[in-house]
Amino acid sequence: MERLKKGDTVLITAPAGMVTEDQIQPALNVIKANDWNYEIAQNTFNQYNFAYKYSGTPPERLSDLQWALDHPYAKAIWFARGGYGGVQIVDRLNLNKFKKNPKWLIGYSDNTVFHQHFNRRGFPSLHATVCKPLPQGQSQDTYSTLTQALQQQSLNYTISPDSFNQQGEAQGLLTGGNLSILYSLLGSNTLDHFKDKILFIEDWYENYYHIDRMLIGLERAGALKGITGLIVGGFTKMDSKEENSQYDEPFDSMAYEVISERFKNYHIPKVFGFPTGHIYDTRALIMGAGTKLIVTKDKVVITNNL
Repeated sequence: MERLKKGDTVLITAPAGMVTEDQIQPALNVIKANDWNYEIAQNTFNQYNFAYKYSGTPPERLSDLQWALDHPYAKAIWFARGGYGGVQIVDRLNLNKFKKNPKWLIGYSDNTVFHQHFNRRGFPSLHATVCKPLPQGQSQDTYSTLTQALQQQSLNYTISPDSFNQQGEAQGLLTGGNLSILYSLLGSNTLDHFKDKILFIEDWYENYYHIDRMLIGLERAGALKGITGLIVGGFTKMDSKEENSQYDEPFDSMAYEVISERFKNYHIPKVFGFPTGHIYDTRALIMGAGTKLIVTKDKVVITNNL
């Protein structure tokens, strides 16, 4: 995977939910500010309504993503948004040309499908904001860490401790993403192997018991066996706004209690409150990259380098 430099090309494609041209403008601004070029896939702004508003039919979305994977000189593919739809097309992707000219895949949420599929096959990817920002916008660090990862292939974070943390040190390749998507991939050849790796999870718009059910499902399937560390990002908009006083908070403490309880028998370093996910401050993480956690009572240090 190559570092991006001035003049390199970034491709934009929408493999899942519907997106409009004005919604990707923040991403175009970032691309232009870094003196990169861009190309937008042919069907990106299409609309197809079939029990969900997609950015095109499955064949259209597949064609666009295949075009991007096969592109002869582009260095990155930035997904326009998440939503739902990646799982409909992932099994029909042909990676032959991509293997000869691999590219960064950039996104999160539903794009966890592609992170997992490509990480499992040895290709790193970038868990970072999609082109379409959240309604409340995104922090400056959301974009600066994305840019740093693409240009330097290295990220280093020092964050404040959290009461749910478990101290210790761990190393391993980073895997994971959106918890709901990970759970949905159980039993497939897309879900990455978690053994000897550091697991990262985040989610939003879920019930507390859904979180518990998904973690139990992963555990019962053996997916969590042998993980060396845990990073927990944003868990927000949990349950109902009427009943949850923390509904709009980025790190819901009840969700964290559920996760902590489910991982209580895993004697590994655990980091809660990492700033990424469906939240304003969505910092980048290099999936499939060597990662080290140092968790003390005073701070957390995360080194994430390709």
